[in-house]
Amino acid sequence: MSSLSFATLMTVLDVLPNAVFIKDADLRFTFINRAYEKMFGVDRKGVLGKTVLDLEYLPKKDREKYQAEDGEMVLQQEVSHHVVDYTFADGNEHTCLYWSSGFKDESGVCGLLGVIVDIAEQSHTIGTLRNQLDSMINRVRQADESSLTDALTGLYTRKYLDMVLEKYTRLEKKLFCCIMMDVDHFKQINDSFGHLVGDSVLKDVAQVARGCMREMDTVCRYGGEEFVVLMPGSLLEQAEQAAERIRRAVSGAVRGPDGQPVTVSLGCSEYEKHEDALRVLHRADKALYGAK
Repeated sequence: MSSLSFATLMTVLDVLPNAVFIKDADLRFTFINRAYEKMFGVDRKGVLGKTVLDLEYLPKKDREKYQAEDGEMVLQQEVSHHVVDYTFADGNEHTCLYWSSGFKDESGVCGLLGVIVDIAEQSHTIGTLRNQLDSMINRVRQADESSLTDALTGLYTRKYLDMVLEKYTRLEKKLFCCIMMDVDHFKQINDSFGHLVGDSVLKDVAQVARGCMREMDTVCRYGGEEFVVLMPGSLLEQAEQAAERIRRAVSGAVRGPDGQPVTVSLGCSEYEKHEDALRVLHRADKALYGAK
């Protein structure tokens, strides 16, 4: 390389907005540009010929780490990228992208080229966007969770029921039973005592029904005064026994404003292999109305 081309290269590097430095095979600085001087508040005359271990404006532990990393880059002739926090001449900590690469010129001389790019503003923007995204994800998750839980009774919703039925009938194809239940004469309760009383009755019925079932069972509010229970691994006889427990428990524990017991009707079905979810529900619903 001629002296003219070398001088031209140094001039180009000197006007770049990002900090640039060059080290020789002994990791001594042979060049730093003006951006580097401004970034760290140093004069190149006080830096050239020194190693990073001599630079007191950098923490000692960091200097030792950079020296080891740069030595590895020179030996392996590889490119490395790091995100590093540097304290600039302004006294503030800036997040930077530090890029370095070992090199060997045509005459076999080895060295290291390094570039430091201040990405503090971009990092702040990315951090803000990440926080906004996390907030959005949390809101979506909460909204989704709320759509799976009935606000009145605390039971699962029909949407959740559909998901579980899909799993049982299409994916696992394992034995389960379905219990469908509704509150007898519920319209009369609403018409006579108002919807607030009706809501209170639904909550009480839901609590009693949930208390009669196993932890593994899925208890859902199907809609209005209707409820559905899914019992994995159960035979029809076991489902009928569970339905009878619920019927007795509700009539014994839930009372209307007039003191009369609230009653429920229930119907059961047992999943048959290759049967779809709607068919299981339909047979339980048919048994329910047969019980009425």
